[in-house]
Amino acid sequence: MLPEKNNAYAESSATPSQVAELYHKARSLKRHHKGYRAIHLHFSLLDRMHKQPVNRRNIATAFNPLVQRHDGHLYWNDNFDLFFICRDAPLTVLDKAILDARRAVKSSPVLKEYLDAGRDTELCDWYNLDEDFEKFYSLVENLYNGTEAEVEQKPSSSPLTSLQQMVKSLKRREEPAEPAVRKAPQPTTRPKYETIFKRTEIPPMGPMELDKLERGLQNIDMLPMVSTQDACVIVGESRPQTVFSELFISVDEVSKKILPGYNMHADKWLFQRLTRSFDHKLMGVLASGFGDPATVRSININVDTVMTREFDKFVAAYKNISSQPLILEMKLFDVLSDVNAYYDAQKKLSGYSYKISIDAMDLQSIGILDRRLLNVDFLKIYWRKSYTRVLQDETRRALLEALKNHGQMRIVLCHCDSEEAIRFGQNMGLHMFQGHYVDKLLEG
Repeated sequence: MLPEKNNAYAESSATPSQVAELYHKARSLKRHHKGYRAIHLHFSLLDRMHKQPVNRRNIATAFNPLVQRHDGHLYWNDNFDLFFICRDAPLTVLDKAILDARRAVKSSPVLKEYLDAGRDTELCDWYNLDEDFEKFYSLVENLYNGTEAEVEQKPSSSPLTSLQQMVKSLKRREEPAEPAVRKAPQPTTRPKYETIFKRTEIPPMGPMELDKLERGLQNIDMLPMVSTQDACVIVGESRPQTVFSELFISVDEVSKKILPGYNMHADKWLFQRLTRSFDHKLMGVLASGFGDPATVRSININVDTVMTREFDKFVAAYKNISSQPLILEMKLFDVLSDVNAYYDAQKKLSGYSYKISIDAMDLQSIGILDRRLLNVDFLKIYWRKSYTRVLQDETRRALLEALKNHGQMRIVLCHCDSEEAIRFGQNMGLHMFQGHYVDKLLEG
């Protein structure tokens, strides 16, 4: 199948149904499906505004690199679900295509609800056709049979056919009525998202709300809104050993206190500006002697904040409180948005005993980011359940090599919410972890 840009359906205002083509493709793979994978993306849950032809084209474009290199075939269902079949494609490449497809509809409130709730695995079904072919074929066959039934039930526009249908209808009226047979419902292939639609959509924070929030932050006591979370070394089944403790401002608490009823994360640029106000408040809390001065601390900070006079005052004040090194965590998004500004900040920080950590990374970034070139001490990777698939793929070797090059004690797997996250990190050779599950281990 050709890429979407050459597809006859591309400019149609209605969602095409390519279930028949999908069914014939599945049948052709009955005997020879070694090395093939299939994915089923549940884009049917999107709202109408994100099911337009332009969305369909942008989603399909994400899979173009796989079409030629990995014999990729893309199929749309009429409910906007998407199927993609390819051969010998690395899972990391497929993951990137899926992420790019989601970015094409990233403004969808329903999609945001799923991602914010950590339910992204429900948005996509994976099939390794070496093992799951029968399951996948059964799904496609049911979809195809349902489509065929709908076609048979559609009335024809031919005058002769219409007359024949009228005669049949009259004959049925004359014949004795037969007991009605209820048709068995077709099994649904969509994820369970009914709870999503019961929730009221939260309006995004705009410039006016941001101004109100920033004014409110000037006179509020931030101490009750400051939280801590330890980053720990965990070796095997041993008890976690704290390496440093992160101080951060709870965004949810700030929202409840000053701006309830708004999504503060909706616009990343507005939120980025808001975090600069958080920087100054957090520096004030830390300089006031918060916590144990013997503990190694880390704080989130923006690149621009490092170049301010307020930061210079903070450095002088913190020097008198603690002799421990301070770790400054900067978002990858913030660093890459202005690399020259980052290098200016990094040069300034080299005069202090402070360390730098790059935050908000994903596993795929590890292979392309040079920690030594950026001259940083730590990298923090967000844990995602979908990473477990990497362990089954040949790309695992490349990732292990990248992790080794960075230094496995330089990488923190954060947002660990389960034992599965710890096991995954340990299998990849990592030793440092952070998250709610680690908090529970420390409490136990």
